[in-house]
Amino acid sequence: MLFTNGNYFIFLGIVFFAYWLTASQRRVPVWLLLVASYYFYALWNPKLLLLVLLISTVDYLTALALGSAKSLPRRKLLLALSILTDIGALFTFKYFNFFSSSLSELLGRFGWHSSPFVFSGLVLPLGISFITFRSLSYVIDVYRGNFTPTRNYLDYLAFVAFFPTVIAGPIVRASELLPQFRQGPKLTNESGAEALFLIVLGLIKKIAIADFLGNNLVNRVFDEPQFYSSLETLAGIYGYALQLYFDFSAYTDIAIGSALLLGIRLPENFNAPYRARDLRDFWKRWHITLSRWLFDYVYVAIGGLRKRRFNLYRNLVLTFLIGGLWHGPAWTFVLWGALHGLGLSLNHWWAAWRKRRGVKRSEQGWRKAIAVFITFNFVCLTWVVFRAESLSGAWAVLKRLFALKFAAGNLPISTLIVLTVGYFGVWAPQRIWDKVLTGWARLPSPVQAMMILGVALTLYYLSGTEVKFIYGTF
Repeated sequence: MLFTNGNYFIFLGIVFFAYWLTASQRRVPVWLLLVASYYFYALWNPKLLLLVLLISTVDYLTALALGSAKSLPRRKLLLALSILTDIGALFTFKYFNFFSSSLSELLGRFGWHSSPFVFSGLVLPLGISFITFRSLSYVIDVYRGNFTPTRNYLDYLAFVAFFPTVIAGPIVRASELLPQFRQGPKLTNESGAEALFLIVLGLIKKIAIADFLGNNLVNRVFDEPQFYSSLETLAGIYGYALQLYFDFSAYTDIAIGSALLLGIRLPENFNAPYRARDLRDFWKRWHITLSRWLFDYVYVAIGGLRKRRFNLYRNLVLTFLIGGLWHGPAWTFVLWGALHGLGLSLNHWWAAWRKRRGVKRSEQGWRKAIAVFITFNFVCLTWVVFRAESLSGAWAVLKRLFALKFAAGNLPISTLIVLTVGYFGVWAPQRIWDKVLTGWARLPSPVQAMMILGVALTLYYLSGTEVKFIYGTF
């Protein structure tokens, strides 16, 4: 059930009214969230709902055992059990066939030809990457003593499967969600207005910008780059940067808005990432919950900055290799992660070099603009590898980019308008969006309803076939 599908909003409306009708009851709201979340997941594949239940149950019991375990060897054994369950499930369903085929291909290059062993008919569970990371972070937090394990099994099941976050995040942590389950739910006029605003904004981002650019520019350039000039290819690359941002942030907006309607606030996941001055700044703004997860549970776990500065660079690259592979079983994602790991290492080296020489960061407008321009274009070039179906496909796009041909016959005015509007939205000062939200909140409810209806009808007219959220495949 896609967030842009009318059936989702019927489902959300039913959950909303049932939830608030029973909000005064002590445990019924969490029961409703659990049932709704499991129903939401089962609509895709009811059999794989058992996998979600298994991961949740193992981690719930492991965390309880960790809460009472005193000896370090036992605690490590319990943590290993949780990691083996979560990462084992993720590896089996998402990566086993990929690594098996890659190993067979590598051996074939040395003359050892053999057919790869693969699980035929293996179905990738919906949101498996987000589910495993969310549940595993809870166990690690309990192991580190950062969170007290919950004894309420239903709360934990609802936390892992919470339907707004199950497909593509945000990667919410137990410390952010479980306390809200224990509190009585509250919905103010301000949070309700914000929720509706975010849902409408998400629908506009997804249908009017992301899907339009994907169908009318990006897919065409990346599928058949040989038919496009350097200028058109550049537009396709910039278009994909917009498509990916608006597609993913649209999902996040709708997810946060849906949760807000239920009195639950999810963490922020984007903060104007294309206005970043360097890669360190970019990863504090892009997919914030994944960045925090990788830093806290991968980078820190493998040593972080320990003993020598070289370890910082090595661990950054390793962390982003894992982060790249997390997105999907393909060497394009691995290369994308490596490029960002190397870029971040260079970023840290440059910052350390400036600090040693007492060079302060310039706040002059033109210097800041140059820094944003360089960072944005580096990110866009790495998005080529991220988007391409193969390394050869990425190379084909880059070759067209540097072919120095400047025809623009494949860039209709409608596409240029959407690109312009999209980048205005990306680079518009935050105070503009704050004023828009404030103005929306001040409107009378009937006016808000009429505007929502108008937007819905317009988007229905603009939309063609349903397009899945990009991060829903990860």
